[in-house]
Amino acid sequence: MFDDPMDSGFDLKNSKRSGTAIDRLPVIKDAQSAAVKSHKLDSFDMQQLHHRLMAFYIRELRRQETNRYEQDRDEEFYDNNAWSDTDKQVLKERGQVPLNYNVIAPMVNWITGTEKRTRTDYRILPRRKDGSKPAERKTQLMKYLGDVNRFGFAKSRAFEDAVKVGVGWLEGGGQDESDGEIVYARSESWRNMLWDSASIEKDMSDCRYEIRVKWVDTDIADSMFKDRSFIIHQSAIESDRLLIDSSMGDTPMDTMEIADGTYRTDRQDFDYRRKRLRLIEIWFRAPVNVRILKGGDFGGDVYEEGHPSHDEAISSGQSVVISKVKMRMHCAIMAQKGLLWVSQSPYRHNDFPFTPIWCYRRGKDGLPYGVIRGVRDLQDDVNKRASKALHILSTNKTIMEEGAVPDIDEYVEEVARPDAVIVKKKGYELELNVDRDLSEAHMQLMSRSIEMIQSVSGVTDENMGRQSNATSGKAIQARQSQGSLATTGIFDNLRLASQMHGEKELSLIEQFFTEQKAFRITNMRGTPEYVNINDGMPENDIVRTKADFVISEDDWNATIRQNQVEELIKLLMELAPVAPQIVVVMLDLLVEKMDIPNRDEIVRRIRQATGMRDPDQEQPTPEDIAKAKEQARQKQLQDAMQQAELDEKVASTQLKRAQAGKAQADANDKAQRIAAELAGLNVESQKAAIEAALLLVGAPPAAGVADGLLHEAGFKSRSEQEDEASLQQAMEQHAQRQQAAVATQQAQQQQVQQAGNVAGQLEQQGLGQ
Repeated sequence: MFDDPMDSGFDLKNSKRSGTAIDRLPVIKDAQSAAVKSHKLDSFDMQQLHHRLMAFYIRELRRQETNRYEQDRDEEFYDNNAWSDTDKQVLKERGQVPLNYNVIAPMVNWITGTEKRTRTDYRILPRRKDGSKPAERKTQLMKYLGDVNRFGFAKSRAFEDAVKVGVGWLEGGGQDESDGEIVYARSESWRNMLWDSASIEKDMSDCRYEIRVKWVDTDIADSMFKDRSFIIHQSAIESDRLLIDSSMGDTPMDTMEIADGTYRTDRQDFDYRRKRLRLIEIWFRAPVNVRILKGGDFGGDVYEEGHPSHDEAISSGQSVVISKVKMRMHCAIMAQKGLLWVSQSPYRHNDFPFTPIWCYRRGKDGLPYGVIRGVRDLQDDVNKRASKALHILSTNKTIMEEGAVPDIDEYVEEVARPDAVIVKKKGYELELNVDRDLSEAHMQLMSRSIEMIQSVSGVTDENMGRQSNATSGKAIQARQSQGSLATTGIFDNLRLASQMHGEKELSLIEQFFTEQKAFRITNMRGTPEYVNINDGMPENDIVRTKADFVISEDDWNATIRQNQVEELIKLLMELAPVAPQIVVVMLDLLVEKMDIPNRDEIVRRIRQATGMRDPDQEQPTPEDIAKAKEQARQKQLQDAMQQAELDEKVASTQLKRAQAGKAQADANDKAQRIAAELAGLNVESQKAAIEAALLLVGAPPAAGVADGLLHEAGFKSRSEQEDEASLQQAMEQHAQRQQAAVATQQAQQQQVQQAGNVAGQLEQQGLGQ
């Protein structure tokens, strides 16, 4: 898996030894070293490299030493050990009890418990549409690795370190298959980690090195580095007999080695020696001339000869190989006396295997601190006032004249009893001044300090479900929201760390899982699903495609999502009476946002009943395909029925049209017959009219008699009809003009009346003045 251990990736022949404390490290010159002088790691270049890396280590150890001590104290406060040894001794001399009223632990537990309760989901998305299936396989494989490595618990442990002391660490890498899955993920204690303190970016993109320190037994180290046994034993110590060399470590780092920090002389009689040494593992960036791919999905990757995807990208013209100087990741493992192993990083992602989870960082130097740092003084005040109040309530103060009691020691013992009987000499004054009121003052100040701890941290009583002075539901919800917003920055840093670690783990999956593999994953109900990768099927090939790691936004913002669910429920309740169809189509989206067991199955059944589809689904499922076929069949039947209905209606319409045509033809024939008859009648009428006219001409006096007869019979001529129409139109126009005149007169009267009212008001105002 690893490159040549001698391939350091850079030349140090012309480098100079630094002037730091590392120069004073002893150099191997005794006779035993002659046997190992031929080893490449003992060459001048490698000795210079060792001195340089040790300089990095000692610089960071000294630069971060003070802050690491404060981090250790922060953790002590959480672990119910807030009193220092000096303060305990002072209280013991005063007769006080060092009470530990731990307010910090519940605050920290609420923050860490929130992370455990809202563990998030993620997806791996393809960079191209044809990579959907392989990306789905990568998602399933990563979930399987998370189960095998118990990564959820490891991330929670690292997050606890971040909340308590300011930084926690996640680790991901590759290992031999005999030790488990080839890709592992776990947490690392903050006590073992150092890093480039000149780095300011949270993603460590500007970080030059990260350092991990481990104490290892010499027999284990010998088995790991068989050809460096001499260096191992020169660097080892006898942990049961010798004190730890403080110049090469600090208290937080060596706590497990020094136990209580004292030298145990009572163990000198034992003939047991446990030899251990401090192994220093440093990952560092150095400039190297490398060949990288340019263009295509694998653009930016270091070119690997024989890699099928790289060769395919080059042959297809998507990518070309270019030479470029690039910061390349290296790894070295060393002891105090020399290097044990050094190589370029075996990981394709070219990044650190350690990912930090930050809490807060100081502005002046970027060193981390947790939520405990800001409330330590308040916690000290709470403990001291609780101890003082108890001491006041449990003791008595006496003011008396000398000789007031026969035996002062007996008096002190008696006055401490709740049923004490004090006998004093007559004529002497003796006064018991217990100052009980001071205990109440201490308790009030203690309560204020507790309130200040909640105010500073943002974790209020409402967040922890305790009773408070907030009575209304809105007030409680507002304070809970305030607490959630106060810790948003911490969870945002956790999300960044999860994103960074997920990207690295995805790269490791694409790098190391190149062989066929079958594994099992389970859903929330424990139903197993068996998945195959790299079995020859294109959709199961996870090596030839690139993908991206994405965290689910909704799952991350759990508190915000819960508030959104409540608002959405209110909206749907308002819409249900007036638009129930909208509630039905939105029901699956509502349940999808809820934190309930079997949520996915409930959503699936709702969508199956309502016919809605997953909006994030890219490829149709077998159920979707079967449903689409059934819908197509139903549509065909519906179309056929509609066509039959249409044909029936068309035939009925045509029949009605035919019947109407026949009736129209009959009517036309009848009309033609009537027209012919009317034409004959007209001819007869015209003939009679002409004859009547001739008669009238021959007898003029009969015309007037005829007109009178016609008028009495109700006959009106065309001229009379036209005159009547003109008269009617004139009368209508006259009526309209009269109505307009009346309306104008009424408007004028209203204006006059309004003017009179205004004048009256003005007159009244004048009289009033």
